[in-house]
Amino acid sequence: MSDHEDLIVEPHERKLDGIELLTEAPPSVVRDLEQKCRWIKCLTNEVIVDRDDESTEVFFIVNGQVKVMDFLANDQEILLAELGSGSSFGEMSAIDSSRRSARVSALEHTVLAGLSSKDFRHLLMDCPGISIMLLKRFAGLIRTLNNRVTSLSTLSPHQRVYYELLRMSEPNAQGDGTWMIHYLPKHEEIASWSGTSREDVAMAIGHLAREGIVGRKHKSLIIKDHGRLQMLLNL
Repeated sequence: MSDHEDLIVEPHERKLDGIELLTEAPPSVVRDLEQKCRWIKCLTNEVIVDRDDESTEVFFIVNGQVKVMDFLANDQEILLAELGSGSSFGEMSAIDSSRRSARVSALEHTVLAGLSSKDFRHLLMDCPGISIMLLKRFAGLIRTLNNRVTSLSTLSPHQRVYYELLRMSEPNAQGDGTWMIHYLPKHEEIASWSGTSREDVAMAIGHLAREGIVGRKHKSLIIKDHGRLQMLLNL
């Protein structure tokens, strides 16, 4: 990660209130952690940690947003997660002292607090509630990644796009049987999630539109025939 002498984290910004992982910690412990953390401001698109880095800090996102990426054998990006204010990352390396397993970069100007692995492990021992929260998060992550691996290994590129569309959709509040993606991401973003290309995403959505399965309304995508889309996924 680059050093930016002009990007100073002001004292009033150095607060860990609102960090989800620390909700079980007493206020006095949180205040102590604020003093132990290394405070960083990152620029948009700046790489914070890269795959195989040897750093072992845990990072708390005080303000801003980051994306977590991995890569296929042909260097194609796979978007694993987007994390916003209140989230954290880097816990696995802090626990097992192994190399980083993914690249994390800033999606916008972001304020981070970095806690050493030694201090983080002490925190887990002193606050069992945080350890339980972390175990629950890891369990959810494993379940999600299992589904993603199955998707990438068994589905065609178009089916992987269909999978992501179904994952992002929710029933229309009007109760008419349609499903909605209220703010359809850019094709590049869907491609990152699905392990495909922007062209694959455009072709897949175009095919669904021609078949009358989906339709556009402003920035939203309407899934008119949810059952048929699920059938295409399972062919």
